[in-house]
Amino acid sequence: MVNSTPQFDPESCNRFARPQAFRDMLIAGCPIVLLGTLGNVVGLSTLGGGAIINVGYVLMIILGGVLLKCQGSSWREIGLGQPKSLPRTLLFGIMAFVAAVLVFVITQNISVYLVTAVGLVPTGVDQSRFNAIEGNLPFFILLIILAWTTIAFGEEMFYRSFLITRLVDFTSIKPASAVLIAGFIFGVVHFAEGPIGILSNGAFGVLFGWIYLRSERNLWISIIGHGLINTLRFVLLYLGAG
Repeated sequence: MVNSTPQFDPESCNRFARPQAFRDMLIAGCPIVLLGTLGNVVGLSTLGGGAIINVGYVLMIILGGVLLKCQGSSWREIGLGQPKSLPRTLLFGIMAFVAAVLVFVITQNISVYLVTAVGLVPTGVDQSRFNAIEGNLPFFILLIILAWTTIAFGEEMFYRSFLITRLVDFTSIKPASAVLIAGFIFGVVHFAEGPIGILSNGAFGVLFGWIYLRSERNLWISIIGHGLINTLRFVLLYLGAG
């Protein structure tokens, strides 16, 4: 019987066998940056632009998996292994979702207050790229599918498990600083949502980074919470209440 599992020659992996945090982050993150930029040029509000960005996350998962394999690790070992308790993981995932909602609400309200205090007009989170979802059932279903695949899995696998483990395990950076760095990067990549969107997503990233480490790197909790928060978001946008 032919073994369909990819085989890795130790010699071909030798160059990447020793983890190097910043090199590994650049290699795995390259598809996200390049295809994210291309998707932005094509148009974030278009199906084509969105598809390009999602392909970037798929390629990141593949590249990251190859790097981890060469280093004697895997996605399972840095967060996707079977949790010790499925019911507790589901419960904590729901709790992470509730905490995320609170963080978004608090961050956005504080941001609006500060912007108003200095005499500027707050613009809120820019969600214009999702305008087509209102009342559009096929597009809504597509986004819900993406919310639980490339968005929840892709973003959590890179910004939480990959970035944070590289920084914590293979540099002198402390866990708290690693969580802040990963959260900052996560906020910045959501630049399309405007300044308040960057701050809100940055705070979300810090929260989920903390949850990831606090849960002994059980990434399923973050994936469940992330999937739920995006499901709520898309439901509200579909109903015109976003």
